[in-house]
Amino acid sequence: MDRDILSLYAITDRRWLKNGERLEDKVEEAILGGAGIVQYREKELKGDELKSQALRIKEVCNRYEVPLIINDDAELAADIDADGVHVGRSDIGVADARRILGNGKIIGATAKTVDQAREAYALGADYLGSGAVFGSETKTDAKYMSPELLGTIAESVPVPVVAIGGIDETNVSGLKGLSIAGVAVIHGIFGRRNVRQGAAAIRGHLYGRPVVQCITNHVTVNDVANVVLAMGASPIMAHHIKEVSEVQEKAAALLLNLGATDDYDAMKEAMKTAVKYSHPVIIDPVGTAVSSFRRNQAEELLKIGIPACIRGNYSEILALCKEEKTLNGLDDDRTYDNIEEMKEVVCEYAGRIGTVVAASGVTDIISDGKTTVCIETGHSMQRQITGSGCMLSAAIASQIALCSRATLPYIAGTCKYIGDRAANAANEMIREEKGSMSFRTCFIDSL
Repeated sequence: MDRDILSLYAITDRRWLKNGERLEDKVEEAILGGAGIVQYREKELKGDELKSQALRIKEVCNRYEVPLIINDDAELAADIDADGVHVGRSDIGVADARRILGNGKIIGATAKTVDQAREAYALGADYLGSGAVFGSETKTDAKYMSPELLGTIAESVPVPVVAIGGIDETNVSGLKGLSIAGVAVIHGIFGRRNVRQGAAAIRGHLYGRPVVQCITNHVTVNDVANVVLAMGASPIMAHHIKEVSEVQEKAAALLLNLGATDDYDAMKEAMKTAVKYSHPVIIDPVGTAVSSFRRNQAEELLKIGIPACIRGNYSEILALCKEEKTLNGLDDDRTYDNIEEMKEVVCEYAGRIGTVVAASGVTDIISDGKTTVCIETGHSMQRQITGSGCMLSAAIASQIALCSRATLPYIAGTCKYIGDRAANAANEMIREEKGSMSFRTCFIDSL
């Protein structure tokens, strides 16, 4: 199996849900935080309730193309056509699980010793889970496993081994250097108030933060950098033409904000390097609704390569699609109420360019030219601060860098996440009778 998907293995636990929260939403946040595989583990549910929730989580995992593993229950895994099952030492064996699920499904097994690891491998396990490496919030009777034993187990079998047990952002760096494929986390992700933040923090401490090079306008450069950090990536604000190519060689993604009108030549050099190394590029066409100079620059960038995403507001996307001015000035507050027309514009433009286009407004419209997603979230307070769009583009760039996925679900999921966080922050500010500057701080904190 692909070892990379095991780098962060999220295991569900609904006990930490607050009133009104849904486990499937938390699973989506974990995936956006970098989880490459999800295990559905809910010991207290039975029968139809267990299956119903499993199906809802499967829908989320399928949308993001993330494998879903069922804990213990091979029959349930077969019933809902999950991607596999994980069996413990007291559950049905690996051979029985394979008989029920057949070839092509993932079978994971628990191994606490070298002998157990070799036995599970011989029976056909695709990966092993070993621990508890730091004790456990979930299994209070779990026995501690030393890093030395974990490393020995990982080196004793040719299949991937995942560490489990009490892992969170405060201790995961202690596993660096071991021959493990990844870490399996329960409380360190689902026990966090912000699940996405918990997952991203664990990835960052274990593997390092991916670098996003940002060539952005001077008005919002600080907010953009802080959003990149809050999303789990690391910003570098390299603008000079003599440095951008060198910086981009080591970066994971490139954000180009057309508000940086003095840096267009640097943008072109950076994009050439990004294309050379297959790094995803996010273009934010700030001001293209007003300026033919900026629209022409966007066209020049598109001649160099196809970006992973173009993210602008309605008027900017309209201007690029129709190749004409759509507003009278940068502070023009005009909005477009014809959502159906905008959906057609976004879909057509995305198909023409061959990328994902995200048009931000009261309703965010995201399309890859084949599928179009509409998201109604966010808050009007976002329009009371400068750079909310720039910050969304930075979040998308960070998300793509973190998960190495530049697909429609990840970009749309980021738009929803940012909108939800903005709405929560705005509602908090309204309750406390605070203004737009407090909102900016609260919003970035919430990420």
